[in-house]
Order: sequence, then C-alpha cells, then structure tokens
Amino acid sequence: MSAQLTFRQLYQLLDEHVQPGTWWPADTDFEIGVGAILTQNTAWINVEQAIAALKRTDQLSPEGIARVDVDELRGLIRPAGFMNAKATYLKNFATWFLTNHETAHLVETSTLRTNLLEVKGVGPETADDMLLYTYDRPVFIWDTYARRMLATAGYVLPKGYEPTRRAFSSCVRDADFSVDELQRFHGLIVEAGKHATVAGGWDTYWQHLQQAAKPSEG
Repeated sequence: MSAQLTFRQLYQLLDEHVQPGTWWPADTDFEIGVGAILTQNTAWINVEQAIAALKRTDQLSPEGIARVDVDELRGLIRPAGFMNAKATYLKNFATWFLTNHETAHLVETSTLRTNLLEVKGVGPETADDMLLYTYDRPVFIWDTYARRMLATAGYVLPKGYEPTRRAFSSCVRDADFSVDELQRFHGLIVEAGKHATVAGGWDTYWQHLQQAAKPSEG
C-alpha cells in the first residue's frame, strides 16, 4: 500500500473496514443546522441532550427558535456548552433559514456557502456540514477527524480548516464523489477517528487498517 492514498482509495479502505453509522443524525433540515451549530467545541453526546430539550419544549423549528425567549433558549441548550453565544447563533440561523431555505436549492454552491458564512455563528466547518447534509452539495468536511486521518495517510496539511480545504479540494474533485459518497465518507472518517482513539492514536489504527487490507491485495 502506498504511503499516500488518493481520496478515492481512502474512501474504499474505510468503507471496507468501518461501519459509519448514521450521519447526519436528524429528523429535519433545520435540525441538521442546529446540530452543526451546537456541536461546535463540544462532544456530540452533549448536543443530543440539548436537542432533546428543544424537542421536549417544542422549540426545534425555525419558528420556535425565533420566538423563544433567549434566556429560556440558553437554559435549553446548556448541555452543549457556550450557551450564551450559541443561543445567539441559533437565533441568527433561524432568521436566515426562514428567509432563505426555500430558495436555497436555486443558489450555486459557492454562493450558498458565502451566504451561510455571513450568518454570525456559522463558520467554515458548520457551513460545509449544512451544505453537505441539508442542501446535498458535494463538499468534503475538513474537520479534525479528517485532518488527522489525512496527516497519517501521508498528506502534508496546512494548519486549520479553511487552508486545508483550499489546498486539497482538487483531491476531492479528482475522486468524483457523489453526494451520497461524501456523506458516507464523513461518517466513515468520524467512526474511524473513534476507533483510532481507542487504539491509542491514528498511527496505531492506520497500521491496523493496512494489515486488514493486505489479504485483498495482489
């Protein structure tokens, strides 16, 4: 196996040896965006608690978030951390969603990404989460899980999400992924990252993947 696999080869390797689970777990388009905002700087298990609280109080809709008192919203999303900032971010996103969601399918991907980034609280990773899972746009999620995997696979990455996206987007285009494959790829990478943590790090887990792939070679 070469020191540096193509993105298509990385996808195939993970697809053969990892079960991705369900990504993005949500019942509605709006819930995907809410989850993407709430998961900033926190674990998904905490996001699930916050989303459950929003559902219990019938606030998990753009109309519900827009109308709920901000102090009440802070209390509901407390498990996700940074509740003061995230309450404001959710209200900003709800306003954007109510105005733009119905016509978003008419907007070219790069323009839609720019529009999302203009919402205070929506950064590059959050915007790409929404593009991929809410709007079915063919984007790769360059999150910490992905960057750790790519570094272990031999890619020399710049620091940060956006510099990495700019430097390696051509690798994604060359692989000619469908939207479904990109969604699955993200799930595979997240799950592989969990396995890597249990294994003691990506270096150890990468060796395991290489060993598991050997019988199919040749």
